[in-house]
Amino acid sequence: MLKNTTSRKRLTLNELENETKKFLRPSTEKEGAILEATIALIGERGIDGATTAAIAKRANVTERTLFRYFPSKKDLIRRVLYPMIMQRGLSKQWDTIASLLKGQTSSLKDWFVEASSFELSIISQHAPFTRTVTAELIQNDELRGMMAGLWEKYIWEPMVQSLDDLKARGVLREDIDPEMLARAVHCLHIGYFLSRHVFAPNRKWDDRAELEKMGDLLARGASRI
Repeated sequence: MLKNTTSRKRLTLNELENETKKFLRPSTEKEGAILEATIALIGERGIDGATTAAIAKRANVTERTLFRYFPSKKDLIRRVLYPMIMQRGLSKQWDTIASLLKGQTSSLKDWFVEASSFELSIISQHAPFTRTVTAELIQNDELRGMMAGLWEKYIWEPMVQSLDDLKARGVLREDIDPEMLARAVHCLHIGYFLSRHVFAPNRKWDDRAELEKMGDLLARGASRI
C-alpha cells in the first residue's frame, strides 16, 4: 500500500494528464525499462509485492539508478498507476459512459442494461488491473481523492440526472429517490464485479443475460411499467 500524505492537495485531472505524458515518453531506455518492470510486477504481485528491489532487478538496473529517476516508490507507482487508469479503460471511456447514462430509454431496465454492459465490457478487458486499483482505492487517500472527482463528474451526476429524467417521465414511482436508486445500481455493479472477477472468475458467465436479469429485478421494484 502506498503511504498517504495528508498535506498534499488533491491530484487534478491536469496533473493526471501530465503524469500520463511522462509515462508515454520516458526520458531514457532505463526509465522505460523501470516503468515496464513496474507494470509487470504490479500485475503479478500487487503494489505491496512490487518492491523497488524487485523492480530494479526486473529492469536490469540498480536500485540507486531507479531512485535517480523516481525519488520514492510512491513517485514510481503514481507514474505508472495513474496513466494506466487513463490509458487502459477506466476513465478513457468515461465520456461515452456519461453519454449512455444520460441516454433516453423507455424503461429503467433498458437504461440499466445498456449502460452497465458498456461499463462491464471495459472492466472485463482489464480485470487484474481493476482488482489492483480497487484494492488501492480502499487504502490510498490520494488516489481515492483523485478518482472521486472523476467519478462524480462522469458517473454519479449523469446517473442521478438520468434517473431524475426517468422519474419526470413517469417511468419511476413518485416515491423513488433517484439518489437512493443510483446507490442501489452501484451496489449491483460492485457485487457483480466481485462475483465475476474475484470470487468465481472460472465460472461460465453470460454477462448480457445476467445484466438483463438484474435490470428486470431492479425495474420490477421501481417501475410503474
